[in-house]
Amino acid sequence: MADFANGWLYEAGIGESRALLIENDEPAQIRIERSDGRARAGAVVDAKFTRQWVAGRSGIVTLPDGQEALLQPLPKGLAEGSMVRVVIVRAAMTERGGQAKRAKAQPADADSGLCEGPDLLAEIHASGLPVKQVHAHEADYFGQHGWHEAVEQAESGRIDFEGGSLLVSLTPAMALFDVDGPLASFELAKRAAKEVALALVRFDISGNIGVDFPTLQAKAERAAVTAIFDDHMTANCERTAINGFGFMQIVGRKVRPSVPEILQANRSVNAALKLLRQAERDRGTGAMRLEVHPAVANKLQPSMLEELARRTGRPVSVEPRGDIPIDGGLIG
Repeated sequence: MADFANGWLYEAGIGESRALLIENDEPAQIRIERSDGRARAGAVVDAKFTRQWVAGRSGIVTLPDGQEALLQPLPKGLAEGSMVRVVIVRAAMTERGGQAKRAKAQPADADSGLCEGPDLLAEIHASGLPVKQVHAHEADYFGQHGWHEAVEQAESGRIDFEGGSLLVSLTPAMALFDVDGPLASFELAKRAAKEVALALVRFDISGNIGVDFPTLQAKAERAAVTAIFDDHMTANCERTAINGFGFMQIVGRKVRPSVPEILQANRSVNAALKLLRQAERDRGTGAMRLEVHPAVANKLQPSMLEELARRTGRPVSVEPRGDIPIDGGLIG
């Protein structure tokens, strides 16, 4: 795709949609949207007020799909059991280990109509950049432009760069970046500042973020490092200065889970969706058998297998095997 060095690639996969932003023929951002039925940010729905959370300030509402959301602020006079029109301002999330975090909602404007909120394809179209949709029968353009390497970084939380590395740790409170490497502190911090900025954009990381740089005693050095971060940070956010212990905090508006939060939430789900992508691209004929770890087999929903059969024109079966690692599914 030499003629597509800048813009979005989009792939409507089975169970998830994927997007890859290419800038100057290099991967600049990846996005993943799972087909989990959760309300998207920007959706306007009629919800049932279930109970108060903080008296007079916030409450829990039940969305049409049965999921709960935190409503704040709480409209005056809203009685439990009544209906209220809300807008989803942050989608629900699943933290590492399976802990669910409710969506956040606000009262919708009086004239707001019901809507589902923009999906991934609509969001990347709204960027104004070119969008090219790719398909399984074509070459793996995602793979050719660094998709698999970026996904591995997001799953592992480790980002290597020349002279050092970043370790991204997800906590309920914030995403933490730890900077490590053999270089002198100032040189390592300068290189890391650029890589942190690029990583925040590449993996759609927002909300509360902390960066633990090497300790820099000189104020001028700390200022130089933050200037490098600012030069490469293209997302809308605010940051503090780097303090004397090397810590900088960044805050950006969070409307959905980041790519690392999606990919670190459930390893079996990741393996199932990866295998479905590989199976859809398989050029074999006749019946298809997916040999997988039992935990992965449990994530291969019947609707996914039916869609795989429809797309490939091949009957599909699943064989759970305890001797196969989670990430080692086979296509036969």
